Amino acid sequence: MNTENKSRRITFIDIARFYAMVLVFYGHFIEEFMLLKSAVGSTQYKFIYSFHMVLFVVLAGYVARENESEWGVGRFLKHRFVTRLLPFLFFTVLMMIPPIFFQGKFFGLVLPSMQGYISGLKSTMFGMPSFCIPSWFLLLIIGLELVHFVVFRFLKDSTLKIVIAAILFYTAGYYLNLKLDIFNPLKGRVIGYNYFFIHEAITLYSFYLIGLILKRTDAFNRLSKSMMAAGALICLLIVLFTFSLNKGPFNFHVYNYVVILFASHGHILLFPLTAAAGCGAIALLARISPKNNLMVWMGQNTLILMCLNGIFYHYINPGLAKWVIDTYSDSALTVTISALLTTLISLALCCPFLYLFNRYVPYLVGKPGKQKMSGMKTLVLN
Repeated sequence: MNTENKSRRITFIDIARFYAMVLVFYGHFIEEFMLLKSAVGSTQYKFIYSFHMVLFVVLAGYVARENESEWGVGRFLKHRFVTRLLPFLFFTVLMMIPPIFFQGKFFGLVLPSMQGYISGLKSTMFGMPSFCIPSWFLLLIIGLELVHFVVFRFLKDSTLKIVIAAILFYTAGYYLNLKLDIFNPLKGRVIGYNYFFIHEAITLYSFYLIGLILKRTDAFNRLSKSMMAAGALICLLIVLFTFSLNKGPFNFHVYNYVVILFASHGHILLFPLTAAAGCGAIALLARISPKNNLMVWMGQNTLILMCLNGIFYHYINPGLAKWVIDTYSDSALTVTISALLTTLISLALCCPFLYLFNRYVPYLVGKPGKQKMSGMKTLVLN
């Protein structure tokens, strides 16, 4: 399968997205150990969440098309509806079906019940997707792209302007969220305060611009493989030595960790340092990784995977994590092995659905121009 074909996809970006999705599946399972007061789970959770969602933002900035700032408003909004909002609506409807048959974790919603569905739909309409929490990131991406569409036309003629804008957006967004605490379920600030997570898009637009700068400067193609390997190791060590130093202030005091969903970042300098290092480690690792068609294919379908993760997040992870601790222990070995196995099995179970969605309803999963796939043979040749 040629991944750098007429679609102009960038192979190592798709591999990096695959690694990022592994972290999402792993992190959401580890979250359950953290909620069960596992020290190992808490440490791993804090490590992963210190950078993994920011990674998606940097990668999105790297592949952003600079000429979109020249589009008309109607064309831009139509494109984002088809490629972002329509998949969000599709998976929202799809994820409203399982509660009829299965019990899941829905944070106060009593499902299935009329009141539960009404409350969940109300929350989803105002930006918090109650039936599939992981799909919130699609809304954030829309928010980031709205900011980019409005702002980038004033920046595109100068890389220096982009650098300055990244600093200003980060600083403004950081203090906006810290001082106003715009979105906080603990204070009842959920409904009506977070359309497309614009409050957090302001902060994260700085990282989106970092990705764009990396693409402009062709940074990943200027280094040898040995230099990239060394850089990945250095970035990983930076994360390992700094993630636990970030002790706040955090908006979301239940976790007191970096949680992008709640615009909870912690220290103004340690957060971007650790996040940037983590992004660098994964991006450089992806750049030197051998091309694997299955990984690339899954990386090309991160939107679908993010939403499918809702099945595991709501229905499987909570009970499975509790069973692991009750049956075995919460030792580092048990937690890590169980999380790795669960992640790999979960991703494997998603593959048939990726194929089916791409083949039969590409328009509903953000790929309106995609031709129907002829079969799984494109996945097996490396």
